[in-house]
Amino acid sequence: MFHLIKKKIFNYLDTKNIFPAQIIEEKFLFIPIIIDQSNEDLLVFSNNPVYKNWKKENNPNHLIEYILPTEDLEDLNLIKENYLELENYNFDDIIKKYFLENSIIALFFKDENQIKILSKINIKGNKVIKSNSFKSIDLDNYQNLEGMINDLKIIYEDFWKENNLINTSIKLPLLIQVNNNDFTITSEFEKSLNKIDLISNYSIRKFNKDFIFYEVIFNGTPKNFINIMKNQNFNFDIDKKTWKLK
Repeated sequence: MFHLIKKKIFNYLDTKNIFPAQIIEEKFLFIPIIIDQSNEDLLVFSNNPVYKNWKKENNPNHLIEYILPTEDLEDLNLIKENYLELENYNFDDIIKKYFLENSIIALFFKDENQIKILSKINIKGNKVIKSNSFKSIDLDNYQNLEGMINDLKIIYEDFWKENNLINTSIKLPLLIQVNNNDFTITSEFEKSLNKIDLISNYSIRKFNKDFIFYEVIFNGTPKNFINIMKNQNFNFDIDKKTWKLK
């Protein structure tokens, strides 16, 4: 019942051109690297104040849970080997060790006057680069450091929420064929459709003794729908116009 009320609220907000965000908690691998441009030094793990202090203060209202890399000598050497190309280096050899779909590689370029941060954000294969600058920051001053860390976390939280906006103006119609011989499957499938915020509506288009054909109106892309349903343990054959639940 709650999910049906929430969808009615979303439809109302759509008429006002207001797009809410899904409340999705997610884990991100976070690798902060400080490049001290004044002396060409590279700070990665234990000698990196951002790495050491990033998880000291955690806001319980934030949706992102940060996973910091372990102090791996092989990873350290790999980063040092690519010192001159860090802005273009993909870090895949390090990221894959943690089996996480989301990551943030934050490159802190430090000089005497400011710190420029290049954040390479990867959300399930979608890659975005964000640039931010902080002036008059002393990384040896805990208050300065804490303030910068808190501001960065807010920037990442806002980006994550923006990524999960429910754009109800996007209405993707999907026709899905489901086996009609197993009531448990159809029941679980409908429960999942009711729970997913990005599904604005669904109905049974037709049925016969073998199959039920659902028309689903989804507020997003086909890839997004497939990923969401995969998390619900549903997979599809999408070779034809009518998708088949496997």
